[in-house]
Amino acid sequence: MMTHEQRLDRLERIARLMVRAGLRARREMRQQDDKITIMIDAQIKNEDRFAKLTQVNESRFAELVESQKQHDEKIAIIIDAQAKNEDRFAELAESQKNTDRILAELAESQKNTDRRLDALIDIVQKGRNGKSR
Repeated sequence: MMTHEQRLDRLERIARLMVRAGLRARREMRQQDDKITIMIDAQIKNEDRFAKLTQVNESRFAELVESQKQHDEKIAIIIDAQAKNEDRFAELAESQKNTDRILAELAESQKNTDRRLDALIDIVQKGRNGKSR
């Protein structure tokens, strides 16, 4: 059996162990609180950065959309101009065919004129050869 003094010593030892355990638990809780505070601060900063990046990206996206609209309008104008040019080239090709046909007729007519002129020159020369002055 334990004496009264031994019991008191034992209770003091247990009390000291409990105090140490309590102090250790408080210290660990403070460390965890500090870590949680650091994580919360980091999360807040990340959310702020994300919000700013989101605003920047939305602004850039709006600019891209506007730029795309302008490019679409310009492409539509170019497509229209291309269609008009194709029509003009078709007209020009048809006109060139007509010009080629007319030039061919003119060349044939020139040949006929040259033949007739040669025949006339022959007649005049024969006529002069037959008549002396």
